[in-house]
Amino acid sequence: MAQSQAQAQAQLEEIGRRSSRRLSFQLPGSFSERSSSINGSFREENDDEKELQWAAIERLPTFRRLRTSLFDYESGNGNGKGKGKRLIDVTKFGAAERRLFIESLIKHIENDNLKLLQKQKERIDRVDVKLPTIEVRFNNLNVEAECQVVQGKPLPTLWNAAKASFSGFSRFAGLKHEEAKITIIKNVSGIIRPSR
Repeated sequence: MAQSQAQAQAQLEEIGRRSSRRLSFQLPGSFSERSSSINGSFREENDDEKELQWAAIERLPTFRRLRTSLFDYESGNGNGKGKGKRLIDVTKFGAAERRLFIESLIKHIENDNLKLLQKQKERIDRVDVKLPTIEVRFNNLNVEAECQVVQGKPLPTLWNAAKASFSGFSRFAGLKHEEAKITIIKNVSGIIRPSR
């Protein structure tokens, strides 16, 4: 087991050293069609490298894998030539490193959703899956909510919910709370069409 940990560590260090170079093979399951644009091919190359690095981390024992992550770093005099990734035990971060790590994770969160949706669309297009074509029709739809009246305000807001939870102690004294029904949607008819 110690030997497999040492091998995984050596593989991760090698991947960190090679992160600036393009790997000479493709991962199974990666897209075989390459984009004609330079920017698109750079993104795919970067994704392949990330997948390889994370695959090496997945080979680590479970407890160590949960505490280990790849962290971007720049070596040298800050001219950008020594960029790469290094293996970090996140439990040993200082306050400043922890803040930088969290900021790097949430910096481009919108791009993560966009990447996910683009990959999903590419997979659907590649296998030619037909999306559902079911229409949903509804007539006389009513939606109501029951809520407690807190000091004359029956609106289900976060503030009123907090006040209601604190006033729950008054139930032990035998006091009853008023409840009100709020109509959210009343007698609505329509059709929900797919792919819109």
